[in-house]
Amino acid sequence: MFLTLYFPLAASLSVKDQPDDFLNKVRDGNLHSAAAQASRWLDISGPAVSVELLRLHADMQMTLGICDEAEEHYRRTQKAMRSPRHAIRAASCRNAAWQALFRHRLAMALSCFSRLVDEPEIDAGQQVEARLGIVGTLHQLGQLRHSSDALDELAAATSDPSLGHWCEIVATLRYDIAVQRELRSATQFSDHAYWRSGLGDHTVRSVGVAGGFVMKSAGDEADLHEVVALNVRAPLLRQRVEHLRHLRAIARGERAALDGITAHLNWAQHHGFGDYLRTTRLEVVLAAIASEAPQLAEMMLEPLHRIEHSASAGHRQIEYLYAVAKTHQELGRNREAMLYFSRYALIVAQSLRDDSQALVSYAGKAARQAPQLDDVAARLPARYRRAYRYLQENLSRRDLSVREVATEIDVTERALQSAFKNSLGLSPTELIRQLRMERIRADLLDDSFSSDRTVLGAAKKWGVESRSTLVSGYREQFHEAPSDTLKR
Repeated sequence: MFLTLYFPLAASLSVKDQPDDFLNKVRDGNLHSAAAQASRWLDISGPAVSVELLRLHADMQMTLGICDEAEEHYRRTQKAMRSPRHAIRAASCRNAAWQALFRHRLAMALSCFSRLVDEPEIDAGQQVEARLGIVGTLHQLGQLRHSSDALDELAAATSDPSLGHWCEIVATLRYDIAVQRELRSATQFSDHAYWRSGLGDHTVRSVGVAGGFVMKSAGDEADLHEVVALNVRAPLLRQRVEHLRHLRAIARGERAALDGITAHLNWAQHHGFGDYLRTTRLEVVLAAIASEAPQLAEMMLEPLHRIEHSASAGHRQIEYLYAVAKTHQELGRNREAMLYFSRYALIVAQSLRDDSQALVSYAGKAARQAPQLDDVAARLPARYRRAYRYLQENLSRRDLSVREVATEIDVTERALQSAFKNSLGLSPTELIRQLRMERIRADLLDDSFSSDRTVLGAAKKWGVESRSTLVSGYREQFHEAPSDTLKR
């Protein structure tokens, strides 16, 4: 994942109290040393370790691809929190979002990040970190227009002088995404259905001398952002900037840039960035194909063939299958190319279908059931996801009780309360109320909701019989009355 180099720095910047040398290690790119220091915190402090430092330890594990252990430490972080409910909810959402993104569950990641941005009481550091996640997720989803808009929002959110270090992240990310767009806009990739579906609605733009927008090519846009990115000083980000420059050179046919590419790949391998190394190799493959060098593309792909047979399907496979198909095609191996193109097309269709609901929700900013349910479930321990599903299936019942839910999954009421509080920052009762209000709002926003149907009728459909309960709960959650929603 290309955000691998941004994540540890962003995660460190969002923590207020940490040893100064830790941030310096991350900025310098010494992530192994930073991870070792985070591990020592746990050994030295034991149960007394601060929640933020415990979370940083999990972040370092996630960066280095130790996802299962990271998940366990994120859960430990949640249990150790003694914060207000909104803070627990925000932490839960944040951790679930990054885990989903690193595991290529993009719809879930987008849903979690979007919900986190909407949390009213998170601080500026948490806000910009969530916006970074949204930019990266939308880019991975091929949504170039939305990712550009989200990047503009991220840049605006980092205008506060206290967030000065974020300016370098934004500058590098702008250049990064511009180069990715330039590369995939090459005529050789006109059959890359997944990315072309996103390129079609994107307008390349830059600020003109009069403050307006001037149309430019993808290459011109990359040139513009490269000038700014060259001023980045953090060594970790400089690694990415220099790699992107070499990548553009390879795409132009400059074989001398291969030494720089090789050095960067060796650096990533030395630091244990397995998924990033894979992503970077695929970027080089596309650059090689763009410059009509299929032999170089084949050389870059060769190490990946040994591991891809065990890789999961879905988003993680899209770029690999396309790169292999195009390489075979350029080498004249049409039969092999068609086999990989067939697999690529199938996974693209599945991914676009699976992601459509999350993208509709993000684009419309409307209350949609499926994505919200997904990101809540992601934060619960596996056993308690059954309880959550039971809640969903029985929301319309007025007599639904916490005792009944606990009995359904064979735990005590106290255990159920504790699991929901620790993972979501909400009790089961509070979650039931929240979900019911979301369903009611979705019905009121539905274009098919006719004037002869009443607000109270929609409420009764979801188990809310009392008008006062409806109005107070609805206003608390959405800051308006149900009747105001209906008038839209």
